[in-house]
Amino acid sequence: MVNVLPHYFYGDPADVVESMQLDELGCRACQSHKVVFDRVVCGDVRSEQQIGVPRVGHRCPLFDDRS
Repeated sequence: MVNVLPHYFYGDPADVVESMQLDELGCRACQSHKVVFDRVVCGDVRSEQQIGVPRVGHRCPLFDDRS
């Protein structure tokens, strides 16, 4: 069997690196995150189910990256 890279590694290297960095940051990359007792939680007011769930990150439907 051949070992191959995941499908997302075959794109633009800059996009791959950015995606990996966002995955590593998780919710810390989102403006709505809050840190409570050293734990990252979703602070978006629309978030009912994700409160207390860290590392949802940029895949979260509530992700906010506006600066």
